[in-house]
Amino acid sequence: MLNREMSRRVDEIAVNEIGIPSLILMENAGRSCAECLLNWSAVDNHRELSVLILCGPGNNGFVIARHLALASCNVRVMLFQEIEKYAGDSRVNLDVLRQLGIEIDRFDPDWSASETSEEFAKVGTQPTTWIVDALLGTGASGALRPPIAKAIVAANKLSVKKLAVDLPTGLDCDSGGASEPTFRADVTCTMVDEKIGFQNGDARLFTGTVVVVGIGVPMDLESLKTD
Repeated sequence: MLNREMSRRVDEIAVNEIGIPSLILMENAGRSCAECLLNWSAVDNHRELSVLILCGPGNNGFVIARHLALASCNVRVMLFQEIEKYAGDSRVNLDVLRQLGIEIDRFDPDWSASETSEEFAKVGTQPTTWIVDALLGTGASGALRPPIAKAIVAANKLSVKKLAVDLPTGLDCDSGGASEPTFRADVTCTMVDEKIGFQNGDARLFTGTVVVVGIGVPMDLESLKTD
C-alpha cells in the first residue's frame, strides 16, 4: 500500500531515475482509468455513455476524456480553474481536447445548488450516466473549500454511476478519514497500489469497489510500500 509521500515518490522515481516522461505517466494513468470505466459499464449494460468529468488542476481527466470520446462516449469536461492556468502536461492534453471539439466548460462558483445539479445532469443534450471525479490528488488534505465542496455535494445527489481517480475527493490518503463532503464513488481507479487510508473501514463507503491500475512503471516498488 502507498501513503501520500510514497505516491509522490513513485512519480518522482519514474521521471527522474527511470527516465519515463511525465506526459507518458499521465497518458498511461488516464487510459487505464478510461478502460476501467468502459469495463465497468459493460457489466452494467449501458448502451450509450454520457460522461461528465470534473477536472481540477492536474489533470488525468483530460486523458480520460480523450479515450472515452474515441470509444464513442458522449463526454463533457468541467474545469475548476481558468484555462490559462493549465500548464505543462495538463495543458498539452487540454489543447488536444479543444482540437478534437470535446465539450469543455468552466464551473461557475456562482451557480446555485439547483443550477449546479442541472449542469451536472447533462452531457450535451444527453442525460449524464457517469460522473468522474478528477478534482484533487493524493496530496490533498483537510476540509474541502468552495467551489469544489459545492460540486461534490451536487455530484453525490445525482443518481448516476460515479468513478473516482486515484481516490475520492475529500478522502484523506493516509488516514482514510472523510471530510464533509466527500465524493461517493461506485468504483475508484487507484494508481499503482491501494492507498493506506483505504484500510479505514469507513473509507469503503466512499471508494466503492477499488480497482488498482498501472501507469507503466517498470520497477520493484517493494521499497516504497508498507504492509
